[in-house]
Parts: sequence; C-alpha cells; structure tokens
Amino acid sequence: MTASDFWAFRDGITFLNHGSFGACPVPVLEKREQLLRQIELDPMEFMLNDYQPLRCSALEALTQFTGAEKDSLVFVENCTTGINTILQNIPLMPGEKILVMDQEYFSSMNALREIAGRKGAVVQLIHLPCPVSSREEILEAVAAAITPKTRFALIDHVVSSTGMVLPLKNIIDLLSSFGIKTIVDGAHGPGEVPLDLKNLGCMAYVGNCHKWLCSPRSSAVLYVSPEFQNSFLPLVISHIPSDFDTELSDFQLYFSWNGTPDPTPALCVPCSIDFMAALHSGGWQGVMDSNRELALKAREILCSVTGAEPVCPDSMVGAMAAVPLEWYTPDVSRETDWIDPLQKWLKNEKGIVVPVTDLQGSKTRMIRLSAQMYNTIHQYQYLAEALVEFRNRLY
Repeated sequence: MTASDFWAFRDGITFLNHGSFGACPVPVLEKREQLLRQIELDPMEFMLNDYQPLRCSALEALTQFTGAEKDSLVFVENCTTGINTILQNIPLMPGEKILVMDQEYFSSMNALREIAGRKGAVVQLIHLPCPVSSREEILEAVAAAITPKTRFALIDHVVSSTGMVLPLKNIIDLLSSFGIKTIVDGAHGPGEVPLDLKNLGCMAYVGNCHKWLCSPRSSAVLYVSPEFQNSFLPLVISHIPSDFDTELSDFQLYFSWNGTPDPTPALCVPCSIDFMAALHSGGWQGVMDSNRELALKAREILCSVTGAEPVCPDSMVGAMAAVPLEWYTPDVSRETDWIDPLQKWLKNEKGIVVPVTDLQGSKTRMIRLSAQMYNTIHQYQYLAEALVEFRNRLY
C-alpha cells in the first residue's frame, strides 16, 4: 500500500489543497466512528465517566507533540475561535496599538479589527513584502511598524495566502525586546512545522489539528503561557474551578466542558498523531521533511512552466508554496458564492482541487499548492500542464 491508499478521495480528483480544510485519513475516521458508537451505547456513562479522562489523555499527547508546559493547552473548535478567545482576554486599552501583518488571514483580521475597535485600541499594520528575499527583510518590516504605544502583536506562523513560514522565534524575540507580547495565529503550525511552545516566547498560540495533524474537523489547540493564564476565560462559560475537586489547572477547567459538545474530533487527535508518524520511517520529522521537499519540487515545476519567480526563499517553505500568475488578473467579486474562474476551471475541467489566492491590494493571482503524504510529483506536473493550457486559452 502507498500513503494515498489511506485517504478516501473521490475518483477523478487530484487534491492539492490540504492546507485549506485538511483531509482525514480513513483509519482516523474509523476511530471517530468507533467513539461515536461508544457514546450512543450509553451516553450518560460516556459523558460523565469516560469523556474527561480521554480528553486529558488527548491533551497530554498534544502537550508532548507541541512542547508545551504542563496544563497549558486546551481544545477549541478551530483557530478562528481561538483567536477570538485570546483577543477578548488581552487587556487592550484605548489608544494602545496592536500590530498585525497585512497578509493576516481575513477571519483573524476581522476579529482583531472588531474587538480592538470596541476597546478603543488601534490596529497597526506591518507591511509584509512580497516577494521576500530573506528573513531579515521580514524582521525589518516588523521593526519599522513598532511604536511607543504598541502593546501586542498578532503574528502568523505560516502565511495562509502564500504558505510562507515566517521566522517566528526571531519575530517574537524582537517584539519582546520592546516589551510587546505576541499572539500567534498558528492555523497551519501543528504538523507542518516543528513546535516548541515552551521556549517560543509567545503569550498565546492557537493551531488547527484538522489541517496538518489530519484529525477530524472541529479540533484545534489553544496554548496560553502560564504567566497569562490567570483569569483567562473561554468565550462560553459553563463550569468554573469551584465546581470540581480536580487535578486540572483552573485554566484548563474553564475550557473542559462548555455545554454538550461532540468530543470525538478532539479525542481522535492522539490517533491522528500516531497514524501520521507511522507513515514515514523518520516519524513526524520525516513526514514534515518529506512534505517540504515535495512542496519545493512542485513549486519548481510550476515556476519553470509559468516563468514565475518564487515568492520566498526555499528556507521559508513548509508544506505549502505559492506561485504568482502575473499573466492572470481577473476582476474579483464580493459575492459569497464567488469562486475564481481559474480555480473553477481547474476543478470542473481537470479535476484539480487547488486554491487560487491573492494578496491584499493586488490583482495578481497565485496558485497555492499543498504537499501531503498522499500527493505525488506527477500531480503537480499535471497541474502545470493545465495552467499552460488555461493561459493559452486566454491569449
């Protein structure tokens, strides 16, 4: 068997978009189905006696995987929920500034602007260059945006539109030298790049498990540094520390049971961690290295046939890569069901699932490809041929 045999994609689909919503392997789906059946055999027994121990075990597996301090992780539904939770908890005061890169994912940017606005704070943009020639160029852009009133920063780990892996530790250290606390939007972090949360230096980090960890959707991890956990609250409050005599930290207990959830996506995380590690002889490091090598080869193929230049150095590529299409500048609609014409053509005519993205303020579109263990180099060659055909149709 090959790795692709463990995913259940429909026949005729070339799936090159793992980065958007992930794709859950069949063995992990089967684990979730087993848990769902277990719950329905005796819902009262499961929710009152089985759920919390399984949840704690899943958090322990994630603690080890992410290098976090004990009792510093909780589950949230997704990265958007996590970002909103952090922003509601930070003590932003009127007139204070919070930094964010101008390429931040739209939902996080929307949440930041809404919440900061209601607190009377100011959102200060970091103008991230694109293309980027070096990590130093990014650090210079961050430094140029700092002001005496800057108190916090919301920084991507991996930029969604381009797949560029930022020099996160260097950015956090730079911001810390000015007394600025960093929140990390790590939507793509877990499973795409190595994590060492304990030594990263951020005040909070949120990452999806359903992307590169390949767990079922509605599972994400929220890390809060121990020094910031006091009075840190979820968006929905149900149980409070005085309700139970438990070994959970107050921080974890607040997040442990908010209403009646479907616990199965989070409870599958240890299964997905173990399953993905077993796909490569080098374990998780081997998976990440293999995906990165494939993404770089795929980018090289697309650049060679389109004449495009890479948007960042090889050292800043993870499991995703973007290739700009200077020859393609369609009008963009704001309709909710609008899909880029090229993206639609690739899917309908070629069976290729890949996003066509853009940068804020630019009409030039980009292909953002993903590389996961089920992908092959031939799939990117097929994409390159399709792009040439589409361009020839335009001209």
